[in-house]
Amino acid sequence: MTWIDVLTLIGAIGLFIYGLKLMSEGLQKVVGDNLRKALSAMRSNRFAAMLMGVLITALIQSSSATTVIVVSFVNSGLVTLAQSIAVIMGANVGTTLTAWIIALFGFKFNITLLVFPIIALSLPFFNSNSSLRIAWGEFIIGFALLFLALEELKHLIPVVAQLSTVTDMLRDSSSMGYPSILIYVTIGMLLTMVIQASSATFAIALLMCVNHWITFEMGCALVLGSNIGTCLTPMLASLSANTMAKRAALGHLLFNVLGMIWALAIFYYFCHAISYLCIHLGIGDPHEADNVALGLALFHTVFNLISLILMSPITTQMAHFLSRLFPDKEDLDKDFKLQYINTGFMTASSEMALVQVQKEVSRYGDEVYKMFGLIQTMLDEQMGSEKQLELHQRILRLEEDSDSAELEIAQFLNSISPKTLSYSGEQISRNLYKEVDELESIADAICHISMVLYQKYEQRVRFTPEMNNNLARMISLIDIALSHMLKVLAMDQVPQSALNKAYNHEDEINNLRNQLRNEIFDSLDRKKIDYYQHSFFMHIINECEKIGDYVINVISSASE
Repeated sequence: MTWIDVLTLIGAIGLFIYGLKLMSEGLQKVVGDNLRKALSAMRSNRFAAMLMGVLITALIQSSSATTVIVVSFVNSGLVTLAQSIAVIMGANVGTTLTAWIIALFGFKFNITLLVFPIIALSLPFFNSNSSLRIAWGEFIIGFALLFLALEELKHLIPVVAQLSTVTDMLRDSSSMGYPSILIYVTIGMLLTMVIQASSATFAIALLMCVNHWITFEMGCALVLGSNIGTCLTPMLASLSANTMAKRAALGHLLFNVLGMIWALAIFYYFCHAISYLCIHLGIGDPHEADNVALGLALFHTVFNLISLILMSPITTQMAHFLSRLFPDKEDLDKDFKLQYINTGFMTASSEMALVQVQKEVSRYGDEVYKMFGLIQTMLDEQMGSEKQLELHQRILRLEEDSDSAELEIAQFLNSISPKTLSYSGEQISRNLYKEVDELESIADAICHISMVLYQKYEQRVRFTPEMNNNLARMISLIDIALSHMLKVLAMDQVPQSALNKAYNHEDEINNLRNQLRNEIFDSLDRKKIDYYQHSFFMHIINECEKIGDYVINVISSASE
């Protein structure tokens, strides 16, 4: 075996993983809208959460990716710890679909001759103007590349077999009873940690069994170990996250460890039961090379189903245990601190990441509204009082925090590759950019009002009672408009009536601005007020009118 053969072997594994990734991304785009709606189903009940774990993992073809998504959702507070554990349990079952695809099309039915015709059929999809057809093209070509790589691995196995020391070592290590099981569980775990794809470990286990390097039982041990290996990515993802996310990642590890413990305790009996089941289902004896592929796939599925059945009743107890293991830490600074997204190791994950951004934008709107509430409090305080000056300084700090939050949200959005988004996902992403920009403009306008009020104090300018009443009328209209904006940002679907209501609020604000502008000029002409009073008053009114414009822009973007 030469170094060229070694590089070819590594390249074939890389092509296998790339094909799996391309197939996964294509599917995510095809079902993008439904994938984003999965979050609400996760939160309905434990059974629905498990089902969502199965379906999402079946679609994105990676239990590790599903768990990272769930860990990020727990970190964001979108799902509870118990709900996340239920999703993770379902994810382990969902990942077995890939094993069946590999076993059926890669070993039981040889589709190698169809690989290049399949690639040829995918090419017209890439010339389409429809993003949905392009996504289907990516899925088809990913599917073909997956089995092209698998076929190359089959050809490389006889080359590897020339290293008799390797094959002899594998055969010898399979005949030591339980120590052999532990050895192969460890190999499966380490292999999955290195290549970050349990499906690739499953394919390697199949190739080793088919070529009689290891027994069916040792192949099962490799599959058990791969379940533990999938825990590495979520554990790394939780390092930069909060305590809840660490609990969820550890919950994934705990579930897989508990599952492995019961399987190891009755390992040989369990393997015999799978063999018996294979024979009576018409699959055949899994110890034979022709049947081992479906036998391993059945072992993988039955193992995860039994683990799900055994541990689903104790998800709440598992959550309590993890909560005691990782107690809460008090967070003293919550001003404009991102809650639903994390810009550290847990990077964006296509369509599902948009759910996090939408929640973060909604929360950003809440913080901006609270900031506006400080303006209302400032107006109620005596001019130049210590409390009023403290509120002004607080608004200035919040505006700086708002700028930082806008940048972090935009950067997170930018980290989501457009290639992994469906057409509607791309539209939502663009609208979220607009919403964040407009919300930051509202924060700027609020800050400007605060600065005008501070300058008004410094120059000892006082408003007449009528001016104060008119200002209160405008502030009240802005408050109503902002409150409506928050309701819209919290909606999954914005009805036309909500948009019409927003335009009515904007009309009221514009009409009042025009009315007050005419009245203030009239008062200035009649010498009822001086120029400084007019100037400061209109500055505030104009900033309020700008807020009204920004609000309608936010709502329009959210409704598209």
